[in-house]
Amino acid sequence: MPIWYHSGRITEATSTVPAKTGLHGERPFSFDKISDDIVTQNKTLKQIAVVGGGLSGVTTAYFLARAGFEVAVLERRANVAEEATFGNSGLLAPCVVQPLVLPGIARTALSNLFKNDPPILVKSGFHPARWRWVRKSRREYQDYFSLNKQRLTRLSAYGQMLTQYIQDQYALEQENSQGLLHLFRQQADADRCAAIEDSLRQFELPRLNLKGQDAIRQVEPAFQSATPIAGALYYPKDAAGNCVLFVKQLRAIAQSLGVQFHFSQSVKAIRPELGGRVSIDVAGENGSDSSPLTVDGVVLAAGMQNMSLLKPLGMSLPLCPIQSYNAMAAVKNLDEAPNTTLFDETYKVAIARVGNRIRVSGLLGFLPRTDQPHAKAISSLLKVANDYYPNAANFNTASFWSSTFALQPNGMPLVGGTTHGNIFINTGYGAHGWSTAVGSAKLLADAMAGREPEIDSDGLLLPTATS
Repeated sequence: MPIWYHSGRITEATSTVPAKTGLHGERPFSFDKISDDIVTQNKTLKQIAVVGGGLSGVTTAYFLARAGFEVAVLERRANVAEEATFGNSGLLAPCVVQPLVLPGIARTALSNLFKNDPPILVKSGFHPARWRWVRKSRREYQDYFSLNKQRLTRLSAYGQMLTQYIQDQYALEQENSQGLLHLFRQQADADRCAAIEDSLRQFELPRLNLKGQDAIRQVEPAFQSATPIAGALYYPKDAAGNCVLFVKQLRAIAQSLGVQFHFSQSVKAIRPELGGRVSIDVAGENGSDSSPLTVDGVVLAAGMQNMSLLKPLGMSLPLCPIQSYNAMAAVKNLDEAPNTTLFDETYKVAIARVGNRIRVSGLLGFLPRTDQPHAKAISSLLKVANDYYPNAANFNTASFWSSTFALQPNGMPLVGGTTHGNIFINTGYGAHGWSTAVGSAKLLADAMAGREPEIDSDGLLLPTATS
């Protein structure tokens, strides 16, 4: 029987799951060219709780509902997409996606310690545990970067296709822009990315090598930069959009499929029970405990919170909290505003047009969590924006904020089963992981339903991700 929340309490519902209709009353679409085998009418009667209402949680809930599970999403905030997802750069970019490993962070941090606009922010007196994480990240870069780049390209291309299909089939409101400029300030970065272009060839993803600023302006006439550029690539199939808008619209679609969303509900603990069930302790908005929720399985999609939930079960995750920073400014001069998304390799910052606004997002901070960016983070975002589009907006009056996301040393998402067969995890995408998160959610839902994945999942799912 479906489970519903009332005033922070968990009770059994006396009614059935709402009829599964689309946003306008029609029957849900089938993925004609993507997933012909999905039939939402054949319910498994298994109840799955998803912890976390961000991009990972909402997309996982949607695909689980499509696979026939009864799904409830537990979110500690008052709405979806209010934490790490709110700082997502909005890239749908298989070509530019790469493992977010930081092999030179120590050297970069020390050389930029006294700069006002550094590409990476590191607190002096770096914690020993983070240094260990950084050393492991350096080893992962040396041994597996190229392989993991290929895996992420495959996953991101799959997620981009799924995202576009959902947007088109449900006629979702979009703020997408097509094409992406990948700029390199340093020759070493340009050489490194050129060495992995084979991964784009095997996936038949087009790209153009642009020589000089005149060639860049042929692709993006608004590009006005006096900054020296060591190299540039243009990816016509990469895109950017409004990730938060997508997640909020997908929530409505998921609800039409029967997914229940319970906000201001903090998960305090999860406990495997006899009989293959999982008990979840939940506290409401006022901090009062609700009756434990018992389900057939749980997906943890709550970033760094996943670690505290798994620790009592004897499980640890190789995750490090990383700050990412964002700015949003209104367009001032339409003729000088970007129409093509730009990604700065050195700063890991993306600049994208979002309607009548310009979003500048990315940058990495190994700093304590804050709601407002560090002063140096603001300076770095302003530097990148003004280096490339100085007259597009008054970036000094932009709105700034910071987000925290969980990152593995190898820069790959952490998706799949755990040593407890009915506890799954889905996290670790970083600020640029929209398309990879969508692709992973579909792979995880298929694995939980016992279906064969539609793409090669080698290196993308933990080996225990089975139903």
